[in-house]
Amino acid sequence: MSDRRERVLSNPRLLRAIGHELRTAREDRGWTRAQLVARLDLEVHSQTIATYELGIRQCTLARFVSICEALGIPAPEVLATALRQAEVQPHLLVCSVDLRALAADRTPDLHPIRRWAHHRLTTDPGDDGVVHLEPKAVADLAVFCGLTHVDLFERLTALSAQPR
Repeated sequence: MSDRRERVLSNPRLLRAIGHELRTAREDRGWTRAQLVARLDLEVHSQTIATYELGIRQCTLARFVSICEALGIPAPEVLATALRQAEVQPHLLVCSVDLRALAADRTPDLHPIRRWAHHRLTTDPGDDGVVHLEPKAVADLAVFCGLTHVDLFERLTALSAQPR
């Protein structure tokens, strides 16, 4: 993992924002931390939940998803809200790219990477058609398209969000 991305993911503001979202969801349900722990499919102490809610401790992705499921809230929405609250720039994170959507796109400036998407799809047809690109890879591909890193990230994210 890149140092920059590690700093983003361990950013104290982001940890506090995630904790705030989890605590708010738990309190909205009228649950104590112990009641939340009882609903989890994993062993965790209520004090550990407190450290997540206070933004003192970073939790694993699997544990974060489990907590969100127990609370009945979508983990991606919690993370997106926390990223906005912490003012973290999304383009500093991994970009998930739907190669099929990219290959079908006809905008001229994406032509160089559209050929790359076609190639990836034909060389590995058993793949689910989604690749995950580090920020450096997006920046490198942006050069071929004559776009900024941020512009390409936003375009790829928008393409990947469209229903197939």
